[in-house]
Amino acid sequence: MADYTERMIWLVKRAEMATQQAKERTLRRHKITGAQHAALTIINLYDGITSAELARRCFVTAQTMNSTVSRLEAAKLVARTAHPLHRNLIELRLTEHGRQVYARADAEVAALDDQLAAGFAAAELRALKRALTHIAAVADEASSAQH
Repeated sequence: MADYTERMIWLVKRAEMATQQAKERTLRRHKITGAQHAALTIINLYDGITSAELARRCFVTAQTMNSTVSRLEAAKLVARTAHPLHRNLIELRLTEHGRQVYARADAEVAALDDQLAAGFAAAELRALKRALTHIAAVADEASSAQH
């Protein structure tokens, strides 16, 4: 049996843990978490998104996302508003304060991303992104086949 630290699962998890810890340290200065940054990113891209759709796009349960959105709302980063035509749908939008906090935090996350990419040639980065996308697709397929 090969050294477990050479397994793809181990290497991907190790990279995920290290990058998420670096991201959390970066975001701490802005008083938001990685999960909150992910939610703010999606809300920024899809103004008026519902909490259920936000949960799907962030790969978490609706219950988890409701908790995240409640904390963002309490911090005055996000506002919930009724849909103009379908009153039972609640839309999420960044507040002005939320846009400012998100812009500052995301600029630092982008700088961290650039730091992680430093030292790779453009072709190597494209190959790495293809490889990670492939790994995710194969893992998703394997997970689906087990259900």
